Amino acid sequence: MKKVFFKSNNNLQLCGIWHIPKNKTDKAIILAHGITADKDEDGAFVQLAYALSKSGFAVLRFDFFGHGESEGKSVDMTIKKEIKDLEAAVLEAKKEYSKIGLLGASFGGGTSVLYAEENQEKLVCLCLWNPVLNYEHTFLNPTLPWIRERIIHMAKDIQEKGWTTLGSKDFVVGKALFDEMKDKKPYEALKNITIPTLIVHGDKDKHVPYEDSKEYVQKLKDGKFITISNAEHGFNKKKETPQAIAETVCFFNNNF
Repeated sequence: MKKVFFKSNNNLQLCGIWHIPKNKTDKAIILAHGITADKDEDGAFVQLAYALSKSGFAVLRFDFFGHGESEGKSVDMTIKKEIKDLEAAVLEAKKEYSKIGLLGASFGGGTSVLYAEENQEKLVCLCLWNPVLNYEHTFLNPTLPWIRERIIHMAKDIQEKGWTTLGSKDFVVGKALFDEMKDKKPYEALKNITIPTLIVHGDKDKHVPYEDSKEYVQKLKDGKFITISNAEHGFNKKKETPQAIAETVCFFNNNF
């Protein structure tokens, strides 16, 4: 592993970890984590990066603006800034590798879709783990209990303080992010993506609607959907992780 720092298009420093395979390659995969998480994605990205590098890929997992070891405050994060961070990560990878794949998890999945829609010529293929494809269903008018029970309190926070918190880590997010989520629709962007795309989702996900992924994959021109049975959000359980990783490695091997 090799830790690197590179500038985002917002001129802030981002932190990443490279996993380099034993043999020289022109293939690299970028891992984009979810909101409240970081480049480790609770350990799942570490395991995935090792598996992909063992299969011959260089892998860059990095912290978005306001997360992990990257600069910026989480209260100032926006989808637009995350898209710029992804662009910076792709440029960083392009310094050494000519073929780039992208994997986005959870909130990073929605960001990856929006980035891929406008930058398909820079990517070979796209993989999404339990992605947030509909901000309305996940955050604004949530269909799942974990956040639905807090939505009135969160809306009051946003109105009175300009910020609120998410998750067990009380991750601070601001009004600008919620305003953006009213207008951006990753699930609609899927219909414009033509590169091979895999969506992997656990059918027991309590944080991001499994049914959204199952429905919206049909919008893709070259899409595939895989269910991880009895899997919760994140694929960080012993029984779930190996299958999610195996399916993901197989997808990238078949599409590079």
